[in-house]
Amino acid sequence: MHVAGFLCEKQARMCSTCIQQKVCVSSLTFWLLGHCKSMKPAWDQLGDEFAGSSSVVIGDADCTASGEEICQTFGIKGYPTIKYFLDGDSEGTDYQGGRDYDSLKAFVEDTLEVKCSVTDQELCTDKEKAYIEKMKTKPSEDRVKQITRLEKMAGDSMKAELKIWLRQRLQILRMLEL
Repeated sequence: MHVAGFLCEKQARMCSTCIQQKVCVSSLTFWLLGHCKSMKPAWDQLGDEFAGSSSVVIGDADCTASGEEICQTFGIKGYPTIKYFLDGDSEGTDYQGGRDYDSLKAFVEDTLEVKCSVTDQELCTDKEKAYIEKMKTKPSEDRVKQITRLEKMAGDSMKAELKIWLRQRLQILRMLEL
């Protein structure tokens, strides 16, 4: 059995597909290969840690059974493979960090977890707060145009910090449009 892990923002399109197909559910997977087996406790702990998250989905797929199609779609050939999907990213990015719980958790907290909320700005950075205030004054159609523009840019190659800021702006704009 071959296992692939998926780390996704709940807004990411891949996760919606994943959940609808019931592929990103830990209970569907049996971790039998050596490398997969050694990573399983950390992966399960990570899943438990973020089970109640409103912004992150932790899931896995058995690439030899029900998840075979999704694994082929995302070009998974080695195991365990961990891919993460930021909002607007339909192809995913291979995770290159450590396979231990602390490394995985730090990555999720730093890269995937949404901390800033337009309704409760306590966890927002000054930069995010300024962007929220700026975009609150804009009409809805301007925010929708910004969302479209940023979504187009999301798949482009850019430095990690710029990609994170792009993602933060998308999240803020979407919250304002709810």
